[in-house]
Amino acid sequence: MNSATIMGSDVDAAVAVIGLAGRFPGSDCIDQMWSNLLAGEESLTRFSTEQLIAAGVPAEDYESPDYVPVRGVLSDVDLFDAALFGYSAREAQLTDPQQRLLLECAWQALDAAGYGGFQGRGGVFAGTGMNSYLLHHLLADPHGPKDTDLLQLMLGNEKDHAATRIAYKLGLRGPAVAVQTACSTSLVAVHLARQSLLMGECDIALAGGASVQFPQHSGYVYSRNGILSPDGHCRPFDRDARGTVVGHGAALVVLKRARDAYADGDTVHALIRGSAINNDGGRKAGYTAPSAEGQAEVIGAALRSAGVAADTIGYVEAHGTGTEIGDGIEISGLTEAYRDYTDKTGFCAIGSLKANLGHLDAAAGVTGLIKAVLAVREGTIPPAVNCPEPNPEIDWASTPFFVNTGTRTWLAEGGPRRAGVSAFGIGGTNAHVIVEQAPAQPVPPAQRSRPSLMVLSARDPQAARASADLLAQSLDTAVAADVPDIAYTLQVGRATNNWRTAVVGGDPHALRDQLRSALPRRAYRAGTLGFMFPGQGAQRLGMASGLYDELPRFRAVVDECSEHLAGQLGIDLRTLLLDTTGDTGLEKTLRRTRLAQPALFVTEYALASQLLDWGMRPRVLIGHSLGEYTAACVAQALSLPDALDLVAVRGRLMDGAPPGAMLAVHAAGDKVEPLLPEGVSIAACNAPEAVVVSGPCEAVEQFAETAAKRGIFVRPLRVSHGFHSVLMDSVLDEFRDHASAVRYRRPRLRVMSNLTGEPVRAYSAEYWTRHLREPVGFSAGLARVLDMADPMLVEVGPGRTLTSFARSHERDAALPCQPMMPGTEGTDPYTALLAAVGALWTAGTEVDWTAFSGGQGRRIVLPPYPFQRRRHWVERSAPARAEPLPASKTATEPVAQQQEPRREGQEPATVESRLQAIWKQLLGDQPISDDADFFGLGGDSLLAVRLLSLIRREFNVTLNLDTVLEHPVLAAQVALVRERSTESFTPANGHAGEDTIAP
Repeated sequence: MNSATIMGSDVDAAVAVIGLAGRFPGSDCIDQMWSNLLAGEESLTRFSTEQLIAAGVPAEDYESPDYVPVRGVLSDVDLFDAALFGYSAREAQLTDPQQRLLLECAWQALDAAGYGGFQGRGGVFAGTGMNSYLLHHLLADPHGPKDTDLLQLMLGNEKDHAATRIAYKLGLRGPAVAVQTACSTSLVAVHLARQSLLMGECDIALAGGASVQFPQHSGYVYSRNGILSPDGHCRPFDRDARGTVVGHGAALVVLKRARDAYADGDTVHALIRGSAINNDGGRKAGYTAPSAEGQAEVIGAALRSAGVAADTIGYVEAHGTGTEIGDGIEISGLTEAYRDYTDKTGFCAIGSLKANLGHLDAAAGVTGLIKAVLAVREGTIPPAVNCPEPNPEIDWASTPFFVNTGTRTWLAEGGPRRAGVSAFGIGGTNAHVIVEQAPAQPVPPAQRSRPSLMVLSARDPQAARASADLLAQSLDTAVAADVPDIAYTLQVGRATNNWRTAVVGGDPHALRDQLRSALPRRAYRAGTLGFMFPGQGAQRLGMASGLYDELPRFRAVVDECSEHLAGQLGIDLRTLLLDTTGDTGLEKTLRRTRLAQPALFVTEYALASQLLDWGMRPRVLIGHSLGEYTAACVAQALSLPDALDLVAVRGRLMDGAPPGAMLAVHAAGDKVEPLLPEGVSIAACNAPEAVVVSGPCEAVEQFAETAAKRGIFVRPLRVSHGFHSVLMDSVLDEFRDHASAVRYRRPRLRVMSNLTGEPVRAYSAEYWTRHLREPVGFSAGLARVLDMADPMLVEVGPGRTLTSFARSHERDAALPCQPMMPGTEGTDPYTALLAAVGALWTAGTEVDWTAFSGGQGRRIVLPPYPFQRRRHWVERSAPARAEPLPASKTATEPVAQQQEPRREGQEPATVESRLQAIWKQLLGDQPISDDADFFGLGGDSLLAVRLLSLIRREFNVTLNLDTVLEHPVLAAQVALVRERSTESFTPANGHAGEDTIAP
């Protein structure tokens, strides 16, 4: 898509708004806030006396006739999904809730933009309001802060860390800047983010702010001529405007250069055409007073930055605090700026969401921006509430503005819809942004129906289940044309976590039903991916037909190999690989060994190449007979031309060998060996109770009769020769000559040998000659693979024979082992392949989703991540819920010496219980089992350093940081302390023992 043709010649100056997230009074999401605004709702809370008492408001305050018990509050600010962001419970308790809110908003905003999990040059520009949690909760806690908490207290509560914490937790590597300009903070952040993008400092940027003051459930004492309202209603531009109301909120937007956003298929909600910031300086009555001159200058600068005329602006989201002085100054400044462009009057609507939500302080500007973005996107201007009669002291008839008192349809007449957004901070830092309706994104051409792979992941099983349910609900209203974009967004636009779900299909309602019944699986942290390549007998007519049209890399390899082999084979293999007619003559042709082996190799190598292109990197390869050639080629021990030539020669020579027969035998090799007649030998050991015997037809029939009498099940194989038997001796010398002409390299991946069951060190002509004649030791090699850490196996080729062999080896029924081309009757091959990829991904296999999708798709807005919030809170003027150990009296006094004396009958403290207590002191009061992982519970390197100090004080044991990093599990640390302890503990019974401590 050519973004320049979509957007015009000035595309380079535009920044796209591609993601929105926030929490506001009366709404926990953007959609609910917008609905409330359209309904003209005032989302403020008026508190009862009981609520005020519970919040600790003094009686002399709430009983005062001037006390106004109103505020715009946020729900559940004491809750936080600490585990998702890698916080311990204690660390979460000690972190400013404003910064916690920003973290969750950042996650949701990136998800909404389709860039969840983005690890590139992402910028963060954000700020917070005053940290009253620190003042009224943490510092007022009678149990703290402890000396072990001081560093975290600083890191979690300084405003300096609001942006850098987001960058660190989300892996963003662009500029991370804390912005602090009071009420204009978040709109200044938007301006700085825009500049950073246009200067090329980052590729996407988060911008916004948060403000929450505690106690939330409290009002204020009205002061005449102050900035707060006497009755708890904010009335911007109204006759009775007397002040604002405190509101709380948190919001972030995701910005991106518009050219890039359109090229990448992002959802563009609106464009930011221009922006500017300045300061009033001393040109005003006082530090906190506004300045019409300063406001006019910043608005004019923003219009010049946007390159648009003022008479193209149809709506202004005003700062609008609803004070007698402020409203008049704001209209004066706006009018002065607009008069440089036009003398028109009454053409531009004006409003302020402070009437709905209260003054959100550091979050006010970005929230106003979001309202303006939605207005230009939807073509609707919400009503300005609490303004039945515009202020008559303002000469509205001479200004470009009118108060929009009703919901207004906003048509794009003569050009795109445009809005201005203002935020003016106490202290004089002003910001203004010009927002423009985004050009309609072209509807992509209709694609032929094909299945899609939807993948979801979450930090824990509860969130995984909730994610699936939310997506299922959204599919209720989806149509089939939506499915590819939904799948694409889930693949490339969401962070990858451990609990995973994958479903495949093309019908949204069928996918919905799959999601509702799917069970999430926990992925291995560092599994061993292995490719298994089947041997002759797995081939079938048309085995490549279902994938050839769908997979570009697969198709290219099949074409290359078929063209290379055509001269040697006298046939284009694509005739056999792509046939869909079921022609019996072609089936008979494919059974010829000289064609079956090259056809199978080509199919396997093409599929392996496609999987590698998708970022699926095996750590081990194993093939069955012919399949080892594919493994060697994938491991780059053979070049592709050499491998093709050698396989073609092998197939031709084996096809010309004397005829023979083979039997699959369901018994162990040591039971079969004594029963074999002369000339019959074991040709393959496939599994502990599965071998294949091979030899002359009459002798094989004789063995079959013997086996039947012994109750041993046998099954004839559909082959014309006795492979891996004495019948191959006649072709060995000629094959060796051909194999000697090939150049061999050391394998770059581990390949398990059919000859030894061990990794191949080097290939040679002699190796491949023995390989042709000797038994296939597949079982021994497979056993080695299954002994590796968390194996995840994929059968790269037609059928599921090797999958069956692997499962017969493995006692764990949950072994991830997937056939990529199962060939099940009635199953679409492409659907089966997607299902296999999804199953391997859920088990822990990494997939390059950008390569998988070919970069083709649109990032669309999907349901948000369902945070699993828990309470992490220190009560105001009360002990924290997670009570830490008592602080040490001196820097060297062991914690154990401060504990209360053990009461009669009380169990003595063990090393484990004492170490658990130290963990709880650092990580918060949470269950800690023997197999608990310090870092899995939210620990980090700084907490680990503190852990070492406490262990030294408690046990007189010195550990180093590397030891904790290598042994993060509680049981391992208990063992280390016991091993290195120099203390002699005396239990209550008087006998010496190292695991108890006397009272």
